[in-house]
Amino acid sequence: MKARLMPLERCEVCRGAGRIRGIFHLMECAGCNGGGFVKPDGEALGYPELVEQLRLRLAMSGDERKRMQRILQQAGLMPEQGAAAGYQGNNRKGAGGAHFTGD
Repeated sequence: MKARLMPLERCEVCRGAGRIRGIFHLMECAGCNGGGFVKPDGEALGYPELVEQLRLRLAMSGDERKRMQRILQQAGLMPEQGAAAGYQGNNRKGAGGAHFTGD
């Protein structure tokens, strides 16, 4: 059986956070079983359904991030990452406003 993404809404009790503030500590929201999402009728999902839906949403957001990153790279708008980023441009942190690399 293939898992399907269900239409879900944010929990009104915790506003999608999955936790509520008790008197002395944070507690799991009883309105959504700690997941932050409920069915459109307001019913909380069971733990197996909740885990499955959150896993599907996480996978979908990762795919979306990769797709957006690929589009930015093709357009030449992807910023440099890692050690090379410190050597590009002028950060004006050196003597007299010069570029400082920290080497």
